[in-house]
This record gives sequence, structure tokens and C-alpha cells, in this order.
Amino acid sequence: MKNLLVAILSILGTCLLSTPANAASFDCNKAATWVEKTICKSPELSKLDDTMAKKYKSNLATSSDYEDSTAFKNRTIANQRTWLMFQRDTCKSEECLIREYKEYIEEQTNYGVAWSFSDELSRSDLPSKSAFGDFSQTSQISIYNSETQKWEDTGEATNTVSIHSVANKPHLSIIEGVLIFTNAHICDLGESKAIWSENHWVINDDQPDQSVDLRLYPAIYQGKNQLLLRDMDDQYRKLHCGMRGYFDGIVLKRGVS
Repeated sequence: MKNLLVAILSILGTCLLSTPANAASFDCNKAATWVEKTICKSPELSKLDDTMAKKYKSNLATSSDYEDSTAFKNRTIANQRTWLMFQRDTCKSEECLIREYKEYIEEQTNYGVAWSFSDELSRSDLPSKSAFGDFSQTSQISIYNSETQKWEDTGEATNTVSIHSVANKPHLSIIEGVLIFTNAHICDLGESKAIWSENHWVINDDQPDQSVDLRLYPAIYQGKNQLLLRDMDDQYRKLHCGMRGYFDGIVLKRGVS
């Protein structure tokens, strides 16, 4: 009987060791990447991941409520992939992951760390060479014709953002860009100073009554270096580009340097 009890306790112990302590939205026994393993080890991140997955499924389920349900569903899927590749999976710390998850779930800005001095950072904290360079995207521009009361295509335009390095300050960059939108509305980013913040560049233009952030997330997506623009809470466009200058979510491809 004693031997049988020992055997049972041994089996139970093995099962407990093989069972993930935290329940994420995926099988933690198959976690392969650093991000997945970090999520599985952290009770807070595991809970956030599960909440994120439920929200994503809920968003997909509501697609049938829209007139063009297929387009809404495809856009929801595309936005999810973009968030995963450019924002979540580019994190290198648990704090960064928590911020990205909370912003996704709460749909509000949770500001991260903007590095002030490069000598405080390790090599892994600094942006890679692929985070600099020229990024662009060609799109069709439409203008509303008041006489015909229809939208008319006027040709293609190229949106361009250039990220320049600053000598001896690898945590800083100068960002220039000209973005063209519907009705040929143009937004000039000028020459803005950006600071590296964990997994993205951030242009801060804080006002007395609010924080204004334009984030630029570099990542390798579909085998190419690309850049995601995130206008946090749409404050940057309201301040600099007007209400028609909507560019949150635009993805630009890096040119050959």
C-alpha cells in the first residue's frame, strides 16, 4: 500500500509540473518564442492574453452587425496581425508587454518609457539599424467632386517617412515625413526629434492639457522591414494635420539603403 501511495504521489507531481501555472489563450506547453514563454510565466500577462483573445473573438463576432460584414471582419483580422507583429512581438521586457496588452484591451494610452541617456542602455535596448532609413507607401488618392457628388480617383501619391540617426546618440533620431490623404490633404511632420522607447520611436509634443504622442514601430513583417504609425488617441493629427489627416495604422515599407 505504501509503495502504491508513493507511485500515485509521483504521478501527480509529474502532472503538476507539466501543467502551466497560468492560463493564457494558447497552449503554454507549446510556447516557443520569448514572448510566449514570458506570457506563460507571468500570471498578469497570462490573464491579459486571455482577455485580449476574448475581446478579439468578440470583435469578430460583431462583424455580422455591419452592412459590409466581410470587409469589417477582414479589417479586424488584419489589425490583429499588425498589433501582434509590430507591437506585442517586438517587446523585449515584461513591462513593455503589459503596456501593449493594456492599451489593446482598454483602448486607451498607457505611456511607456522614453529613454533619456544612451549610456543607461544595453545594446539590446537600443534600436537596430533597420529602425532607421526611408519608409514609404504608395496609395490611391480620392477627391470629392461637389458637382457630381461623387468621389473621384486623382492618381497615386507616395507617403514617405525618413528616420535619421543622431551622431553619438543611438537612442535619438530626427524624423521627417510628408503624408497625403483623401481630398489631397497633406500633413508635414517637419523635422521632429524622436526618442527610442523599448520597441518604438516616439515623438512627444505635449500640450498643457494633454499628452500628444506619435509612435513609429519598426518590425520585420512578411519578410520585409516595415514601419507602423500609431497616432495615440488621434491627438497628433488633431494638433498638426487637422481632422482629415487620419494616419493611425498606416504601414510603410523600408527602402533599400
